[in-house]
Amino acid sequence: MTVRKALILICLLILPLSAWAKGETKTYVIKKGDTLWGISQKFITDPYYWPNLWANNPFITNPHLIYPGQTVAIRDGRIEIVPVLPETDGGEIPAQEIVETPPAMEEWRQELPEPVESITIKTAGGGQGFVTLEELDALGTIVDTVDNRILMGEGETVFVDMKELSATRPGDKFSLVEIGKEIRHPLTDKLIGYQIADLGSLKITEVHPRIATAVIDYTFREVHRGALLLPYQAPLMEIVLKRADRSLDGVVISSGDGKIALGQHDIIHLDLGALDGLQAGNMLYVSRQRQASDLGLQGDQLQLPDMLLGSAVVLETRAHTASALLLKSADAIYRGDKVTTVTE
Repeated sequence: MTVRKALILICLLILPLSAWAKGETKTYVIKKGDTLWGISQKFITDPYYWPNLWANNPFITNPHLIYPGQTVAIRDGRIEIVPVLPETDGGEIPAQEIVETPPAMEEWRQELPEPVESITIKTAGGGQGFVTLEELDALGTIVDTVDNRILMGEGETVFVDMKELSATRPGDKFSLVEIGKEIRHPLTDKLIGYQIADLGSLKITEVHPRIATAVIDYTFREVHRGALLLPYQAPLMEIVLKRADRSLDGVVISSGDGKIALGQHDIIHLDLGALDGLQAGNMLYVSRQRQASDLGLQGDQLQLPDMLLGSAVVLETRAHTASALLLKSADAIYRGDKVTTVTE
């Protein structure tokens, strides 16, 4: 057999198999302990795919409610829950299609195994800011620059009015923040606090009789004259996921950089905090109430399941507010959208 004929034969054998594999549909029966997170990671190596999975399967009214015995279909990088079809009068159901009745939700929840190892997620590297109603105890203020600039960046020299100049030493490092607009609750209009923007950090280089000289060594955004100095806090580079102790519901009250429509990798601020039981590392679902169509509203009031918009992880908590990083988004997220802690 010539080399040319051999290559043609190999192509004829391989191509049909490749075409079949690309369109192949695999099925998987859910077992106890499975989660949408784990299923997404197992079959398409993307644990953050599960918001899309929920959004594309409206009959899943809650991501907690997947039961042993349910079937998922995997095809071309997509996962879909196979709905259970109603019984018909067409004869008996084949034995292999019969599945056990799912256990009660509380019973199944108690049987879920604890994770055997921690999951660490990389963050955006700081700059998330926060919302607070408390007055900031600033340690100093940027009052001027060497060339009278209003906006400053990394490497620029600034003059700082320190609260306790006598205790200030060259090499001291401080975080830079700026007080922004007031934040009111999107549902009640109650004052929640003020948006505090992380600007970066600076290091003291010289201490003079009445002022200190410093160099801005890192920035998340431009620094304005009047920026405040706070005790230095190193940028958060990664965070360990932590299962929430209890279910908490809150809403998105603002974004980290003033955006209106938010998506993956954006920062959101919440009306839940440490005193409410929220902890750094807690996972969140972000959802919105699904609006029924005019046709669907005819007759009795129709309540549809919430629409899952994405997932987030809590980065930092204050008393009654928190900052979170959006890990995945299936649709745009806005102020007023609902957040719920992941307890399973």
